[in-house]
Amino acid sequence: MKKFLLFVAVFLLFQQWPTIKDVLYPPKDYSYLPATYVTMYSTEWCGYCAKMRAFMARRNIAYDDLDIEKSAQAKRNFEALGGRGVPLLVVNKHVIRSYNPDLVLKYLDAIPAKSADIN
Repeated sequence: MKKFLLFVAVFLLFQQWPTIKDVLYPPKDYSYLPATYVTMYSTEWCGYCAKMRAFMARRNIAYDDLDIEKSAQAKRNFEALGGRGVPLLVVNKHVIRSYNPDLVLKYLDAIPAKSADIN
């Protein structure tokens, strides 16, 4: 019984590691950046799009979320960027295909602080 409880505890720890990690090591706050630096082309039903929205909410990243099934202009822009799957993000003029939070942070961290100021 003890082995089973240990297994369950390790399993739950593994499943919740991103949340636990955010509590132990608070993520950088990107709320100072305007939404013009990040655009996400997505759909309502996409699981990876939902994960990306949650990731950006945890980091306070402002972004424009364009649903390619509800907006013809968003669909045209998505296709012009070579989009074949969602989510497709444009971060600081760099295209990111699929769910890749590390690349999002890399491109956001490359923005000079002075260019991010809107005052």
